Amino acid sequence: MYRRRGERYADACVVERDQFGGGSVMIWAGISLHVKTPLVAIQGNLNASRYQNAILRPVAIPIIQQNRGMTLMQDGATSHTARTTRVLLQQQNVNVLPWPSKSPDLNPIENIWDELGRRVYRGPNAPTNHQLHNRLMQEWANIPVGYFRNFIMSMRSRCLVVINANGGHTRY
Repeated sequence: MYRRRGERYADACVVERDQFGGGSVMIWAGISLHVKTPLVAIQGNLNASRYQNAILRPVAIPIIQQNRGMTLMQDGATSHTARTTRVLLQQQNVNVLPWPSKSPDLNPIENIWDELGRRVYRGPNAPTNHQLHNRLMQEWANIPVGYFRNFIMSMRSRCLVVINANGGHTRY
């Protein structure tokens, strides 16, 4: 693609893709300034019931309740926005950040997934599903909580850049 200087994130120079599936291991994790959750491998499709029973109740809600003042940031996945999920979070007094659709540039965990992917696929051989799961768990354990700090602290800047771009593409 050819583009002029300063056009890197212009709408005409960016191809958007919504990719679902394609991977054989689905994972979930949470980050904050001082805490990271365990990495949770999801078996099968992530519906609202599985999200609530495999992630929210055993992992996310206890951590949020132990760290008062935390806000849950999740994207617009159907399992996240389901009525039963919203009711559960409200019953547990979990603050949820309202989330604009299709806005991965505002979510610092997207940068973390990118880093995790680079770490997992460093080796010369493509891993099997079992090896991929093990590498994900190992590499997640190797990322220190402090690594997340810059991404989280960039939220104000991210929001301002998106506002200045009128919701268009950004370097994040």
